[in-house]
Amino acid sequence: MAFAGSFLGRTWMGSVDIFLHKLLKIDVTVGKYVYWKYFCTIADPPKPENLEKPKNLTDQLFCKFLDL
Repeated sequence: MAFAGSFLGRTWMGSVDIFLHKLLKIDVTVGKYVYWKYFCTIADPPKPENLEKPKNLTDQLFCKFLDL
């Protein structure tokens, strides 16, 4: 898929990746969220559970850093 992404564009490849995550019910990680938001320039990507409801100090600081 990476080879196809060079021809099709990052936004399209990010959208397909999000669709596959939703279809196959794959957990979203913080790394995937950052990749979709800042590299693929997806406006509102799905957030991982620990960023939707931050419980510990690390998650809270990360949410402040990303302005979530």
